[in-house]
Amino acid sequence: MEYSALRKYVQAITKQKTRFKTRLAIFGFFCVVASILWYLNKLTYEYTSEITFPLKVQNMPSGKVLVGDPPKQIPLQIRGYGYILLRYRLGASLSPIYVDLEQAPLMPFKNSDTKYFLLTSTLRNIISNQLQSNLQLGSVGIDTLHFEFAKMVQKKVEVKLDLAYTLERQHILANPIILLPDSIVISGPRTLIDTITSIYTKPLKLDKLSSTYTTMVPVNEIKQVGLSHRRVSVTIPVEKYTEANISKTIEIRNLPDSLKLILLPKMASIKCNVLVSRYRELIEGGGVTLYVNYDALNIRENSKLEVQVEAKTYSVKVIEVSPKYVDYLIEKIQ
Repeated sequence: MEYSALRKYVQAITKQKTRFKTRLAIFGFFCVVASILWYLNKLTYEYTSEITFPLKVQNMPSGKVLVGDPPKQIPLQIRGYGYILLRYRLGASLSPIYVDLEQAPLMPFKNSDTKYFLLTSTLRNIISNQLQSNLQLGSVGIDTLHFEFAKMVQKKVEVKLDLAYTLERQHILANPIILLPDSIVISGPRTLIDTITSIYTKPLKLDKLSSTYTTMVPVNEIKQVGLSHRRVSVTIPVEKYTEANISKTIEIRNLPDSLKLILLPKMASIKCNVLVSRYRELIEGGGVTLYVNYDALNIRENSKLEVQVEAKTYSVKVIEVSPKYVDYLIEKIQ
């Protein structure tokens, strides 16, 4: 009997605790809902908050170039609805404020022709016009922007191609690689421009070329240096080649008029690679010349003369000349 009464007592207490927890949960839920509604209501009010915007400067004063890093941020007191300001506070992307230095009322520092300052109070209209229509500019967090300029100079420099390439089997360069333009004009502060003698392109890597290839390649930009061209045209003339074997008479160069030189033998054979389109020209005698240079002769040592090759076109790649050296006889002309 006593056990049954105790059990009923425990069950009653448990029911009361369950009712309390349920009521507490319901109360907490409505408190959270009420807080959210209160907060959302507050977001419809207008507030003033300081937000730091990115700052971009453009259009340098005529004949001048900016030295060092320009100001990159500008703090602004902004008035707007709470939900708009909250979005910026939570990391929404901010559009930069642009300042045109060519039009801005820059003021020089006393006794300086390179350092200038700009009062932000003169930029209020410029800044306001760049804010969203639902934002109002209160004040600017800094009163002065500082800049340093140098006189701009120009110089023409060579463009160098950063190129790595491979060719398909039995293909060669038909002509030198063409770079247009092969030089550009750079501009900037003299202290920087004087150190630059050439400018490279971005790396270009090509594999297994089998025909002429043309593309545009960006030029490496240099901080605080202006470029007349930011991209250049690259043409790599590639053609198929074939192997050729020809015989040619050996010419004699720099021989005095009073002497006669007899070569033994008078002809030599050439093994070379030639463009398919130039094969007939080579076979008919064009494109390659064989010669010996009398000035290289050392009579006292009775040395042989080396047969040298002059390829008149880029399309011929000599592999072997036979014989490489020839004997000679010298006769005086009466």
